[in-house]
Amino acid sequence: MFSEAKQLFQQIEDDVGVAECLQRLGDIYGMQNRNEEAIDIISDAQRKFQTFGNQLRAAECLLSLGELYRMQEKYDEASKMTLKAQKQFKKIGYKQGLADCLWTLGRVYRNQAQYDKAIDMFSNAHRQYQSIGRIVNVSQCFEHLGITYRLEGQYPKAKKAFTEALKLLKRFPEERYSIGYTLLHFGHLFFDCKDFAEARKKYEKARDIFDSHGELEKEVNECSWRLAKLDEAEVAASI
Repeated sequence: MFSEAKQLFQQIEDDVGVAECLQRLGDIYGMQNRNEEAIDIISDAQRKFQTFGNQLRAAECLLSLGELYRMQEKYDEASKMTLKAQKQFKKIGYKQGLADCLWTLGRVYRNQAQYDKAIDMFSNAHRQYQSIGRIVNVSQCFEHLGITYRLEGQYPKAKKAFTEALKLLKRFPEERYSIGYTLLHFGHLFFDCKDFAEARKKYEKARDIFDSHGELEKEVNECSWRLAKLDEAEVAASI
């Protein structure tokens, strides 16, 4: 559909429409894990928006490129694109864009085991989202703080962060994906602490929530696999 729309906009020489179609088409390719194609198309869209002086759309494209490069483990490029986006969002005063950049940078740093930097980014993103009332995003920052603290071995801080995330998400029962993943990572924390009873509760809750969604079979299977590993760990601990 976007490809056809792009051709139509080209025929009527609507360059802004062409750029918008390229951006959306690139986003779709990214969701399909067609990352190289997505990068090419979004880069083209970014250049067009920059030429037209549409700083907001150009910055959105840069941020998308940062996330795509992160998924490809090209962290230098991911940081470069995200920092460029951050600079443009700051210039036009778009607070959500700034928060989104901090969020992406947090994951870039965590993927490189730069946990202290990741924590700074997630904490800053949390404050930015809080200031504009994006509560679901705030909860996701707490979730990722919990994941990062766990990887650092700071288990009490991780537990507190996961608890805060779930507390906020109680207000948004439709956010089953976020709730399920927070419970899943909370289960990992209890597993690391060898609190197998609590780990089981979290894994089972996560599985049930993913299952209720109806389209998260992969996530349901991961919970089932974790529960099987938990059974093995309990047997080993009892010997």
